Amino acid sequence: VYTDWSKLEERETLPELISSRWYADFTGELIPRDDYGPLIPYAGLRLMDDWPAETGCLYGLMTEDGTVVTDPVYSEVSALRGFGADGRAYLHPLLLLKGWDAVGSNGDPALYAVAARDGSWCTPLAYRTVLSNEELLLLFGQDSMIVMSPEGEITRVWTPEEMDVTPEERDAMLRDIYWHEGVAGELKGRKLALSWDLENPETYFGYHPVRYFDLDSGEILSCSFQEWRGLTAIPEWDNTGKAAAVPGAEWMPDILLGHEAPGLLCLREYGPEGVSHRYWLEDGTPLPQLSNRGEWYRQIQMVGGLIEDLDRYTASYYDPETMECVLRVYLNYETD
Repeated sequence: VYTDWSKLEERETLPELISSRWYADFTGELIPRDDYGPLIPYAGLRLMDDWPAETGCLYGLMTEDGTVVTDPVYSEVSALRGFGADGRAYLHPLLLLKGWDAVGSNGDPALYAVAARDGSWCTPLAYRTVLSNEELLLLFGQDSMIVMSPEGEITRVWTPEEMDVTPEERDAMLRDIYWHEGVAGELKGRKLALSWDLENPETYFGYHPVRYFDLDSGEILSCSFQEWRGLTAIPEWDNTGKAAAVPGAEWMPDILLGHEAPGLLCLREYGPEGVSHRYWLEDGTPLPQLSNRGEWYRQIQMVGGLIEDLDRYTASYYDPETMECVLRVYLNYETD
């Protein structure tokens, strides 16, 4: 990992860096290979002082043993997971990569790519947004909507003309998705919500019917909001017993793999100097080297099966079984 050590001149000691690379040179994109194994995001460059924040860092990708595969070039790396129509959690073997330098000076949002979690394939960083449910993915390009299976197979490409959607309607829908406004972008089975049906005066508790695109018939149809809401069950997950090993502790899920994967236990304690935190594995194994630190900018969480420890200067990643640090990088914040 590349570091500008000149920024550390005023520090008494240098942090011990633990790092290995798959490629010797700077790697600004995911190079597909079949032998990485599962890839995990790591925080590699802190951009903002209000840490932690979604846009406060750039992320790279590493292997489970901490070998860097890409340098920190993504503003966000997440898994494609959620809750299906039956309310049960699902996790696709995929990663959603959000670009950074794709953000234009005109304020356009960053572009996205989709990759296999094992790095065996990756789409171009070319999509305005990506939607998913347990059945499929929708990748919105500049002039088409791609339907993709969770295994990465492209099953259909829809043009705006085939969808009978004007460019203005499509742009309005994508804006609503970006700003999380209205019903646009909700994906239920093979039905994609486009907008409220404002021409229909009937409402359900103030909600208009929903205009949606049927991915099977290619038609734009409408249904009541009550019917639309009933297409999916209320998400169900049971964390009962997850924190039983430490009374009073909060169970923290793996932020990449979700509720089905092992997480951490956190106990907040309030004292005269503020709030401190103590952490355990789910089985009650204490993590003293990561605990009793009250600074607001520190963050401990499970990411892809590794424990992530963020402080002001470094990001460290630990194997939860051995507590061996497999990767530690200097975040190279410009004001440090």
